[in-house]
Amino acid sequence: MFLRLEASLARYTRQSQKNPDPLGVQSKLLRLSRQLMMNRSLGLVATISICCCLASPAPAAVIISEIMYNPQGSDNDSASTNYTFTREWVELYNTGSTVADVSGWQFGDAADNTWATPLPTGTTLRPGQALVVTGDLERFDANWGAGLNRVWVDDFPNLANTIGANEGAALRDGSGVLQDLVRFQDSGWPASNGSDGASIFLVPQALSASDNDLPGNWKPSSLGVYGGRWTNRGGEGENHGSPGYVATEAQTPFAPTPGAVWTMVAFPDTQNYSKSSVNKPIFSQMTTWVRDHREAFNIELLVQEGDIVNQNSQVTPTSGDQTADQQWANARAAMSILDGHVPYIMAAGNHDLGTTSAQNRSTQLNTYFQAAQNPLVDPAQGGVLRGYYEPGRLENAYFELHGPDGRDLLVFSLEFWPRQEVVDWANRIASMAKYANHTAVLLTHSYMNWNEQRTNADPDTYGVGGDSNDGEQLWQELVKLNGNFEMTFSGHVGGDGVGYQKSIGDQGNTVHQMLINTQFETNGGNGWMRIVEFLDDGTTAHVRTYSPFLDLYRTDPANDYYITLSPLPMTPGDFNADGLLNAADLDIWQANVGTSSGGTRITGDANGDGSVDGADYLAWQTAAAAAAATSAAVPEPAGLPLAGAALAVVARRRRGGHCGQRRLPALPQ
Repeated sequence: MFLRLEASLARYTRQSQKNPDPLGVQSKLLRLSRQLMMNRSLGLVATISICCCLASPAPAAVIISEIMYNPQGSDNDSASTNYTFTREWVELYNTGSTVADVSGWQFGDAADNTWATPLPTGTTLRPGQALVVTGDLERFDANWGAGLNRVWVDDFPNLANTIGANEGAALRDGSGVLQDLVRFQDSGWPASNGSDGASIFLVPQALSASDNDLPGNWKPSSLGVYGGRWTNRGGEGENHGSPGYVATEAQTPFAPTPGAVWTMVAFPDTQNYSKSSVNKPIFSQMTTWVRDHREAFNIELLVQEGDIVNQNSQVTPTSGDQTADQQWANARAAMSILDGHVPYIMAAGNHDLGTTSAQNRSTQLNTYFQAAQNPLVDPAQGGVLRGYYEPGRLENAYFELHGPDGRDLLVFSLEFWPRQEVVDWANRIASMAKYANHTAVLLTHSYMNWNEQRTNADPDTYGVGGDSNDGEQLWQELVKLNGNFEMTFSGHVGGDGVGYQKSIGDQGNTVHQMLINTQFETNGGNGWMRIVEFLDDGTTAHVRTYSPFLDLYRTDPANDYYITLSPLPMTPGDFNADGLLNAADLDIWQANVGTSSGGTRITGDANGDGSVDGADYLAWQTAAAAAAATSAAVPEPAGLPLAGAALAVVARRRRGGHCGQRRLPALPQ
């Protein structure tokens, strides 16, 4: 085996001497030399002379872990008169258990055989330490902040931005021995092609020189994922990355929050999926995930925040490669995956109006989407739709949903910058007495900004301006006036794509106003969606952000937080929150009796003490008897004498201690 490896090395060495572009040969040489090093650990000794790129084999404890090859704007620093400084950078990481001296090492593009100047003498990496290599310290610090472990080199190579280019990010030691090679522009590697700049990074489970050869082990950087940040500092563009930080622990699989009763999903702007033949499968992947996880997460509703497409009616694409009709057809195909599985509500954004962007209020929304397509929306089939502002037109409509926990939602979907007459209509609906105890939700395209304030744009920005209402006007003239509003969902704006503001309405109601819009990230938005889970305490909702495309979730406070809603009205003993007191509630109590802590109103805890015991049965029996005073009898638990059960369970509860409290992270400020 050893002789075969040595012969292969000799053959590829000869090829590297003849090949003017030895990238593929270098990669083979590196892999073979690693195999020989493993043999050395078994007591075999070899002397290998490798021409051109490998002087001798060496273990690759220091690897390339992140590559910023496509920052927003120019790759070169426009502040320099001769553009000799680059805004690109790479991150190195020491995977070994000892300090690595990388003095004299070089980063380069092995495909073009262009190398930066050597790292300065005395440059070392502790075990588990990262080092950013950049061609311009001043501009790097301006964009990402000072204090990171970084080093300057001259002649930083310009890295190609296009998948399919013959490119290889490489690291060689002071003797010219290749230590790591990442062919990040080969087919199948993650793209960095959004309006925002983004690095690609190596996932925690692949921190080795062999695993970082594989495209599936790299992901595009995104705010809130494995230390990912968004920055727009220093006039150096808007970029996602995590320079100087390497996550070493992989995320656990995305799963429902413990205690979640049901879930609502919010899709941000989908226009960049609809407009692109390359990215449109991500749209379908998102809806397929919702459909396939309907039961696991108990998903009861999906809302889409507008800009369904990138242009409403113009044939020639303004960007992307799909005509207006193709974009609408793409959106319809993706959303139809949910028909009969999950009700969905769609908002009309500025790009869904006019020809390309709200030049007027014409829209093809109602041509491609009708309530009858989804029986869970169609009121004629028992769906959630309750009424329109204009008959048959979904851009202004309202919906009702009875949640499994007993929370009744009243959802308004209003057009981009709603007309005053539309706002007045919504006010009349929201103020109806029958909706006083509902949780009202506003879904509209433009409402929150990424600076944690409501939008308040110049009405002349769009053709539909004038008689229109942006976020601040909607707050003043609709949301704050009605005591049942508790949540708003919107998209539209860029920046970091997230925003949150908690405000108090005129009737003392707390309103959680939430923004998510990821359209400026790579891949048309990276498949991100909001997951809002309603917990079993009847007041708490957990807001999270997940991408089935990346199979990653965000963990930063702007994307993972808890909100508190109004307490649910409840008749003691109505454990399934259906408004009835009957044997179905008793079944729930029987299934959970004996729970000493953590019991909730929907698991049989009628008196709210955290236990499910005989006292809760008595509460159910009393309420059921009062509700059915004219019926013959109230059933008792089968095979369980009431008095003995109640006394025994209550006694056990008193000896068992107190109910635990859920610890919740702070809300975003």
